Amino acid sequence: MSAQPHGDPRRVPGTSPPRGPSPSSPYAGALGPRKNLVELPVGHTAQVKPPVTAGDFVGKYFAQDSLEFLRWAARYFRDDNVTLCVLLYMMGSQEVGGAVELKQAEIAAELDMDPAQVSRAQSKLKRLGLAYSPKKGSIQLQPAVTLRGGYRLIEKPVRGSVAKSVKVQVEQLSLLNELVLDPGVPEEFRGMALPGAKLPEPSSRTRKRKRTEKKPEA
Repeated sequence: MSAQPHGDPRRVPGTSPPRGPSPSSPYAGALGPRKNLVELPVGHTAQVKPPVTAGDFVGKYFAQDSLEFLRWAARYFRDDNVTLCVLLYMMGSQEVGGAVELKQAEIAAELDMDPAQVSRAQSKLKRLGLAYSPKKGSIQLQPAVTLRGGYRLIEKPVRGSVAKSVKVQVEQLSLLNELVLDPGVPEEFRGMALPGAKLPEPSSRTRKRKRTEKKPEA
């Protein structure tokens, strides 16, 4: 099986093994080569412990969500409950790496909505750089604001034999580095994935409250 070329919009983000960024990458300073050998001063010893992991969430999922983003979403979509509900449902439905493999009709059925409402909500999230479609029927969420971490199986070509499945760890910085350098990713999404990206300010207009008419006294 031949590897797809870099930037192919059909490629699912996060399926490539983590690799060092190019010098032109905005994440070049954050992603350096990793060493398996640690040099200790003479006379010092070290104890190796496994990394701390999270596994006691409801449903045993592990996800990283920006607290600033959650507060922003509550304010930005305060008058748009449909988009807020679609966003939250997709955040809770993402696969390892942030891909949501659900059709609009499936999301609509779960939220008791019309598929057209889900479509409009997803379009709004794409314009904001919070999601994009790497292929038909798939939505990639912005790893800078929400990401389900862990390991995913990929098919790795092996010279002279059939491709085999290997586990690859999905890391946030590696995934962001891959996305910002991919010309097949929309500009809005790449912009939000860059270091120091800013979320748009919520509207400052006052919410319209429904006036309750007083019934005439008998």
